[in-house]
Amino acid sequence: MEARIEAASMTRYFFHIRRNGEVVRDGEGDEFATMDDARSSAIKAVRELVAARIKNGEVVPDEHLDVRDEADALKFSISFHQVVRDHLKLRRLRNRR
Repeated sequence: MEARIEAASMTRYFFHIRRNGEVVRDGEGDEFATMDDARSSAIKAVRELVAARIKNGEVVPDEHLDVRDEADALKFSISFHQVVRDHLKLRRLRNRR
């Protein structure tokens, strides 16, 4: 019974990558209990994509991860460049300590 209640409160979010005017759609999505959980997962996904590009010597263009719900309503968008800027800012703060 408890599992049904928990599952009912989950929302499916889709992480679409927007680049150069085109969208690479996430056909499966993932379920999250809160939008904050979806945001944390989306930021982690962007960090992993950026890290892989840097590791391969590729340029990191300013793509966006658009997070949409099951009704295809845009909930929020994450800029790849902003994630990099936030990471660098955090590193500078940590290095000052």
